[in-house]
Amino acid sequence: MKKIGFLILCVVIVSIIGCFETEKKYDFLLNSEQGKVSLKDFEGKKLIVYFGFSYCPDVCPATLALISNELKKFKNNEIFLLFISLDPQRDKDIKATNEWLRYFYTNSTTLLAQDENELATLAQNYGVIYKKVPLKDSALEYSIAHSNELFLFDSKGKLFQRISDLSQKSLHNAFERFLMLDQQTNQ
Repeated sequence: MKKIGFLILCVVIVSIIGCFETEKKYDFLLNSEQGKVSLKDFEGKKLIVYFGFSYCPDVCPATLALISNELKKFKNNEIFLLFISLDPQRDKDIKATNEWLRYFYTNSTTLLAQDENELATLAQNYGVIYKKVPLKDSALEYSIAHSNELFLFDSKGKLFQRISDLSQKSLHNAFERFLMLDQQTNQ
């Protein structure tokens, strides 16, 4: 009987440690227009984290426009968008990248990794896949092929949902549940 109790205690402890490690893997220390920021700096705000780049010809602008259009449908929307650049080389002018980003959604900011290793680690922690692809005969020289997902974090910095289906209906339903989150916990 003592062995069963001990096993249950071990399972509970491992589960608790696993929860802390899961949340810790999403944290970061990245450059913003205001200096270095971490996920903890945004506590108290509901967040969308999106990985992309400003030179993206189609996927990123379409996704940002979809996010913006869907969020405009909700009153009292205080969701903040963190745009983590997958191309810190060309997006290094954070102010200019923020201007581009805020064209889509004003309540947002651009975040840049210090170097390629930091970006690769962060992308791996989030499960984001990306690759620099050379473009022959193009003034851009290269593009970034990448997965296209959103990560929703509640106001306590806990991952609420990872969204891979970025259809209008899927986003609308996810944002609706996300915005109701605090209302449900306050009741």
